Amino acid sequence: MHNPLVKYLIGTCILSVGLVILLSATEIARGLTHFWEYWLGKRPAGSATPRVRSDDSEQPQYRARLLMWRVIGALIVIDGFVWLARATSEVFRTMPHTKP
Repeated sequence: MHNPLVKYLIGTCILSVGLVILLSATEIARGLTHFWEYWLGKRPAGSATPRVRSDDSEQPQYRARLLMWRVIGALIVIDGFVWLARATSEVFRTMPHTKP
C-alpha cells in the first residue's frame, strides 16, 4: 500500500479508536466489573443500578482492568501515530527532490 491518503485515513481511524478507548477506560472497566458480577451470579438479573461495594477483594481486579484498558488504548494511539508518520514519510519520499 503506497497511497499516502489511504495511510492517513487508516492512521486517523486507528488514532480515533485508540483515543476513545483511552478516554473511556474507566467506563469500560466499570462495565466489565458489572458484567462479571452478573455472569458469576453475584448480581441479580434485575439490578441495573451499580452497587457500591466496600469489599477490597474486587478493588485490585477493577484496577487491573482499568490499567489493562488504558494500556490497550495507549498502544492503539501509538499505532495510529505510527501510521500517520509512515504516511508523512511516504509523502516526503514521493516529493520531487531538486538539487541547488
